[in-house]
Amino acid sequence: MDSLCIEMPATAPEVAGQMADAAHDDRKLVRALVGGGAAKAVAALVLALYRSPGGVFVLRGGSAPFYAYYGVLVAVALLGAVEVAVGFWVSGDPDRRRGSGRLAVWVSVVPLVFVAGLGGFAVLK
Repeated sequence: MDSLCIEMPATAPEVAGQMADAAHDDRKLVRALVGGGAAKAVAALVLALYRSPGGVFVLRGGSAPFYAYYGVLVAVALLGAVEVAVGFWVSGDPDRRRGSGRLAVWVSVVPLVFVAGLGGFAVLK
């Protein structure tokens, strides 16, 4: 079995480019799922642990936006972990599971937007 080297993406445009390429190549599909999911999970966890919410999350003084901030970050971290698991599942039989992997890649754009919007990829630099 070949070894698989997964590079962590540095910017959101690179991730989007990998996602587009992944639709046509099985190895790139697995790399996009595992690498993208790991990057989103790590960025969300780093934001939750080391960056306190600001802006509209503390503007009104209520606790609902404060808890929403952490709720979104926990949800994105969990979705990133699921994306990694789907990547490993697809790698087991890429010919039969390619469609599910492609669907997971395109659905994973939503958590990517949330993490990038909250400044997650600036934390990874």
